[in-house]
Amino acid sequence: MKKITKEEFEKLARHGKGSSSPVYNTILALNPDEVIVVEKKDWKVKYPVSRIANRIARKYNFQFDVRPTNDRSGWAVMRVK
Repeated sequence: MKKITKEEFEKLARHGKGSSSPVYNTILALNPDEVIVVEKKDWKVKYPVSRIANRIARKYNFQFDVRPTNDRSGWAVMRVK
């Protein structure tokens, strides 16, 4: 635990309700036809990245194409719409 100043506190980013991962925030910020690759070594949960993409697609009316990489070391996520 550490103490911080009021100025450092003001610089902290705010979250909505609950928590969101860096992967969630990156997928949400994708523009159409942009692609990211999420590697399995960086993905610490048991479910696939497609679950996050589908959740964002339902909530924000986006459309994603999620595919495994050729060597199966991760997933490629492209925002279609």
